[in-house]
Amino acid sequence: MLSKLRPFKYLEPSTLPEAISLLDQFEGKAKILAGGTDLIIQMKQRKLTPEYVINLKNIPELDYIKYDGKDLRIGPLVTHSSVANSPIIKENFGLLVEAVIAVGGVQTRNRGTVAGNLCNASPSADTPPALIALGAKLKVLSSEGERILNVENFFTGPFATVLKRKEILAEIQIPHLPPYSGGAYLCLPKITAVDETLVGVGAFIAVDSEKVCTQARIGLGSVAPTPIRALKTEEFLRGKRIENGLFEKAGEIAADESSPRSREEYRREMVKVFVKRALGEAFRKIDLNVL
Repeated sequence: MLSKLRPFKYLEPSTLPEAISLLDQFEGKAKILAGGTDLIIQMKQRKLTPEYVINLKNIPELDYIKYDGKDLRIGPLVTHSSVANSPIIKENFGLLVEAVIAVGGVQTRNRGTVAGNLCNASPSADTPPALIALGAKLKVLSSEGERILNVENFFTGPFATVLKRKEILAEIQIPHLPPYSGGAYLCLPKITAVDETLVGVGAFIAVDSEKVCTQARIGLGSVAPTPIRALKTEEFLRGKRIENGLFEKAGEIAADESSPRSREEYRREMVKVFVKRALGEAFRKIDLNVL
């Protein structure tokens, strides 16, 4: 049930250092606002009642997508729509485009940020499995310095992250993908008022000239208390030639790695199906003619 917002003080820093200083000043009493699609709802539901809201929107240098041919860097104010419409990301990181398109409706994608989606830490969010599959890292800043985290290590529980009260998620970093590789994101929606994802799978695979898997990364969403990386499944795939039945077996292993909070049997079965499909889609995107 939604209700009126409790009174709070609204702050608009003009630089990132100023925003970090405000977090220091109001430690434990402030929340960061980027898109606000999650924060405002939680404040109306009284799940969060910050005394101060720090809006980053007046810091334009935080709204960027940069690619130097080696690494992709995404600022904390970049929206899902900006990612979906970016020629750079479409050409080089299509897996992420597939994931952000699955997020909510057009209005949510136009306003909500990818960084905010990560910080909300919903177990059913679409972007974390894709970013896990892409090998993404997160740059976190505070007055005490900087730290870099693997995205799969960012989440500690449902709607909980490793972010300390004085820290800001300042950048998403995705490494350049190797040649002869492909990725895909597939999800099974749960039809609710907010159309949550019942099972989400991000899959990335790379092969050599003999069609042997050299790299594999798989992210799973909505099938555990947090988004997870299917490490056993990845290990199974590496070093094996792509042939009939391989992706089906990978799906079975991934299902065993999942730990759904509800509808366990059905969700595990869907993990089998969607991991197999996502790996198949990823493999089909590799231009085998150039091998």
